[in-house]
Amino acid sequence: PADVQDSLITILSEKTLPIPELGEEVQAVRGFNLIATANDRDRGVNELSSALRRRFNTVVLPLPATPDAEVDIVSRRVDQIGRSLDLPAAPEGLSEIRRVVTVFRELRDGVTTDGRTKLKSPSGTLSTAEAISVVTNGLALAAHFGDGVLRPGDVAAGILGAVVRDPAADRVVWQEYLETVVRERDGWKDFYRACREVSV
Repeated sequence: PADVQDSLITILSEKTLPIPELGEEVQAVRGFNLIATANDRDRGVNELSSALRRRFNTVVLPLPATPDAEVDIVSRRVDQIGRSLDLPAAPEGLSEIRRVVTVFRELRDGVTTDGRTKLKSPSGTLSTAEAISVVTNGLALAAHFGDGVLRPGDVAAGILGAVVRDPAADRVVWQEYLETVVRERDGWKDFYRACREVSV
């Protein structure tokens, strides 16, 4: 909201936080910094004002260059989070991680990995961080409600939630992807069935 953005402008410009109700202001300590993050594709209801944007140094973090690099990032981060949550390791989970990353990359890029099929992209970001979240959630489901092995059914609902942000438009994108890409892909029948079950 505009009033929050106005408050942030004062804090960032003058390094003070006025408290009108008390007639006071708090001075920031030496070295005060504010770090903010934003997705350029996934916009909220309140647009960030240009005045506030000018008060930040912008650093654009590119997506991982290759699928293998993204799989590596997701695998390492899921392992770290899993250990902190006392989840058992899922050594056989690499194939599901690779599948989640493939789905996200293809839908983000609007084309299949082999370049043969053009795809519609959903409204969400499908970021590497979201892939980490989907896989971590799947790992928790596998550990607590399954046999500890990460399977397609453990990640299907998470993928659906990440892809379908707009129930009307994104659902069409997801259904087309399932039927034209996933259903026809070798070795993905179990994944297709799991995704169909949660998509109905």
